[in-house]
Amino acid sequence: MGNKIIKTEEYIEELNKMLKGWTESNPEKTASFYTDDLNYIDPNVREGIFGKTKFISYLRILFKRWPFQEWISKEIFPHSIPGQFSIRYNFRFANPTLGKEIKGEGMDFIEFKNDKIFKNYVYLNADLWKKWIKTV
Repeated sequence: MGNKIIKTEEYIEELNKMLKGWTESNPEKTASFYTDDLNYIDPNVREGIFGKTKFISYLRILFKRWPFQEWISKEIFPHSIPGQFSIRYNFRFANPTLGKEIKGEGMDFIEFKNDKIFKNYVYLNADLWKKWIKTV
């Protein structure tokens, strides 16, 4: 099946909806923006997550550990290849029960397949990530 190209504005709308899904800390809703064969990497899973089922399992753990998530888009940069973007944002994770909070800036590389995200490589102030994660 070929890759259906949609308008840049439609991709950007999907990216903003995806960030809202992350903010709601709902694993299934968040995963609904991704393809079944997704390729996802973030500072916690540098080896990557491949496939929606594993992604949902990861999100359940992440959202349980950090039940409050806030993702605010700052800039979205379309690449010259249709369906590829970089997105810059501010983020905040919190666990009110433990009184812990992490906040910072991030940037992702995103690649769509049709109207769903196929690749999402997440970069979150990686130099501080290990220190932050050890606080929980």
